[in-house]
Amino acid sequence: MSQATFLRACDVLHFALPKGSPPLADSEIVVACEKCGDVKLSSCFLTLKRETVYTCTTCGKPVVILAVPNADETPWMEGAYRLNQFVIWHPGELRFRGVVRAPLVASPPPKPAPPAA
Repeated sequence: MSQATFLRACDVLHFALPKGSPPLADSEIVVACEKCGDVKLSSCFLTLKRETVYTCTTCGKPVVILAVPNADETPWMEGAYRLNQFVIWHPGELRFRGVVRAPLVASPPPKPAPPAA
């Protein structure tokens, strides 16, 4: 039986840690929800489609969106940044193992860029 896998924030943010660091877990990552304050990613709802979306369980707003960038390198989402081979967007500050990632843009979350013609 095959086990389904999906892109998780801990897998992407691990690239921000020093080489050789032990694996990161979503339970170690805290994001600032604009409406609700600090939220552990492990407590968020997950939506798994082309993107992985972490949604605050209290207010229902997206707090982290992850994806693989477009193959042609066209912009994926306004305000997102690249971390290794992935792109990440978060409106609030992210904190994990002494690393602090500043907020990117105010909510609402940007819409994915339209595909290139």
